[in-house]
Amino acid sequence: MVELIKVPKAIFRQTGFGEGIDKLMNDFFINTKEYVQSKLKESEDCYFEIKSASLTYSLGDVPIDRIKYVLYKKYVIAGMLETTDIFSDLQFTFFRDLSCLEKKVN
Repeated sequence: MVELIKVPKAIFRQTGFGEGIDKLMNDFFINTKEYVQSKLKESEDCYFEIKSASLTYSLGDVPIDRIKYVLYKKYVIAGMLETTDIFSDLQFTFFRDLSCLEKKVN
């Protein structure tokens, strides 16, 4: 069985200083996917999809908030929320919800 890594703590950065965030997000998403596959003895990658969406619109120089998340079938199992304030401070908040594993997954 794949060992599940902890959900990363929130990260705060100035705009333009997001080095390492993509790697951390990818490692977190891949680990979550591999854990679900090992738990359900599921080898099909086609049930997993990474999606991204904007949550707000931009007003002048105010950047857009984004969410990137992993779907397993119809369930959101992990994600990262990227928020930006008017001072261009970024916050990356990670989450995971594996409650879909507690019931029969369709």
